[in-house]
Amino acid sequence: LSQTYTDWEMIIVNDSPLDITYAPFSSSINDARIHYHVNDKNRGVNFSRNLALDKISADSTWVIFLDDDDYFAPDTLQTFHELILTHQDQKWFVTNRAKKSGKPLTEFPKDDSLYSYAWEYLLLKRCKGDATHCIETKLLIHSKIKFSTKVKQGEEWFFFYQVGLLAKIYYHDHNSTITDGYEVVSGLNFRARTRDERLDSIQRLFVEGMPKKLYLQPTFLLYIFARVTLAFVK
Repeated sequence: LSQTYTDWEMIIVNDSPLDITYAPFSSSINDARIHYHVNDKNRGVNFSRNLALDKISADSTWVIFLDDDDYFAPDTLQTFHELILTHQDQKWFVTNRAKKSGKPLTEFPKDDSLYSYAWEYLLLKRCKGDATHCIETKLLIHSKIKFSTKVKQGEEWFFFYQVGLLAKIYYHDHNSTITDGYEVVSGLNFRARTRDERLDSIQRLFVEGMPKKLYLQPTFLLYIFARVTLAFVK
């Protein structure tokens, strides 16, 4: 609501339907740009993001994801709007996720440059950290790109890898998403899972990628191999 750019819509998906502290939330929404949905049960972040993608308006042109423990800097949408107008041939913009102190959690080698998600983010690790992603809506809709339906939590790379097959990342150094930050590794982190949980996630994602023929992509196979190897590292 504090954004300097005002032409937006917000799709909120409540994935904690049994949490009574959210009960009065829907009645407090009095802005026509905000649409509120409640899952029938806890289904995980991937299901919730996919539902949000299904609920966006037909005239939506760009999509940004925001978790409930983060918030946008007031000029975030205005920054993306200006990037879109300036670089009309780009379909995927990335800016920083940062702590309140102003320290970015996102690391890219150079500002205002193009990057390959598969090579420079997943494999070579030249680009690191959580980021703010602004992706052209029709790129997602026409190519039917969704978050994993086989894995309940996390594994966002599966979604962004598919985007990366169609577009490169245009990185701009701006602290767009603000977070308190986490000093403790969360349970969703791959390294925090048991070996069996790691291997199960890898298998599920490989199988999910088969109808999309991701196994024909060398970078997909390389990353899967790297994940299998990592699963056996204590």
